[in-house]
Amino acid sequence: MSRRATLAVLLAVACGALEPAQASLLDAGGATATAASRSAAEDARILQLARRATFGATTELVDEIRAVGRAGWLATQLVPQSIDDPALTARLAAYPALDMDSATLLASYPQPKNAMGMDVIGLPGRVLAEVSADVVTRAVHARAQLAEVMTDFWLSHFNVYGAEGPTRWTCVAWLRDTIRPRALGRFRDLLGATASSPAMLYYLDNYLSTAPGAPTRRRSAGVNENYARELMELHTLGVTGGYTQQDVEQVARVFTGWTITPQRSGRIEFVYVPALHDAGDKTVLGRRIASGGRAEGEAVLDLLARAPATAEHVVRKLVSRFVADVPPESLVQRAKGVWLASDGDLAAVMRTILESDELFAPASRAAKVKSPLELVASALRAAGADVRLGFGAAKLVASLGQPILRAEPPTGWAETADAVVTAGGMVTRFDVATSVARNRVGGARIDTGRWARLAGGARDVDALAASLLLAPPGADTRAALVDARDAGAAADVLAALVLSSPEFQQQ
Repeated sequence: MSRRATLAVLLAVACGALEPAQASLLDAGGATATAASRSAAEDARILQLARRATFGATTELVDEIRAVGRAGWLATQLVPQSIDDPALTARLAAYPALDMDSATLLASYPQPKNAMGMDVIGLPGRVLAEVSADVVTRAVHARAQLAEVMTDFWLSHFNVYGAEGPTRWTCVAWLRDTIRPRALGRFRDLLGATASSPAMLYYLDNYLSTAPGAPTRRRSAGVNENYARELMELHTLGVTGGYTQQDVEQVARVFTGWTITPQRSGRIEFVYVPALHDAGDKTVLGRRIASGGRAEGEAVLDLLARAPATAEHVVRKLVSRFVADVPPESLVQRAKGVWLASDGDLAAVMRTILESDELFAPASRAAKVKSPLELVASALRAAGADVRLGFGAAKLVASLGQPILRAEPPTGWAETADAVVTAGGMVTRFDVATSVARNRVGGARIDTGRWARLAGGARDVDALAASLLLAPPGADTRAALVDARDAGAAADVLAALVLSSPEFQQQ
């Protein structure tokens, strides 16, 4: 079967409406339900949880959740530091940069002499490549799956651009020390860690922000408002959070002197320089911030982290990520209440979201389309891939338009369906699916013989589809698979069609 014919079959299915299927599974239950229907309803909830709280449901994962129960599995996932994962640790040994501090990275991956602009190919670029490979490897193989999904969420919420300037060496600490260990902790701790991260200080220019007339050798002296504005608009309160331009100006003054050591010092670290700070009292959101050097910044972070508008803004984004592009208002308000009552305990908020009736409602099933990272990782997980090196998989993510740590705008990567699904994008998604189905992902090993075994020599399309979808395919997808089979498509082409189907693209 030619590639053109295969694409025609794919697009006939995928470019129509991405219609949910098997909604009856989630409707099962009720007071008069039989034991079998109650079991089917619980199986559907397990599958929904596995799809949303991880980078892809697998038969082994579903069996694991069923064995300990949804509540028991989730309780473990919410405490990722308790999950021992020696197999993952062994895989990550392939990326030596991940264990280095900024001084060692600068020495080990130096900027070539006379280099201009970005360098994502040479030695500094290798650092970002290893970070990207780490993200994909963990997405495919980590046992602490929820922590990795949350890490991906925060990488976009607190976006930095990893392929420019000193961030090429600080992106390791950004992911390893700032984001990942706090992904399910207290929001205030995460917010504070990002505020003092060299990656964030450089990306939003706060490292240049000084009191007017302060002694500095930098080209751009004076107060810089970039970080102050994004801190309130994106990181905390939201665009409708009630702050004013005067608040932006005052917060910018608060964070003057929060900077980084110069690269020529041989290290890139956060440093607070009192001589660069704009002293004096400030007023933020109607609150007086007493003059106190670095303590002013901590006071503002306390104020913003505990503001009801911050709870509303961040919770709404979380519910949109995990439940539906248009988040159910009832769940947003309930999770917001948990946030405020728990002082921003992210694990408590996520428990509320992932145990909610709204998550398991028929309207929420297949209500999300997978982002590039989710698609690549879930395809590799479904195929039983053994990712020895994640560089090839990370390149596939980039080919879908969202290279890891390379979103230029402060908003990070969008992940709603309208931002990730286009006719042209579906062709690229099919190419990714084909790479997985045919064992053509560099650094990953996939047993392609399993497709023929599952499909009984490419005859049993139902068994092949069910093995990847963990549910029967919809009528249109099954018809497309039968047509492709009858036209002589090989088993790996049929597998690629399943991985490209609406049912697999959705979650």
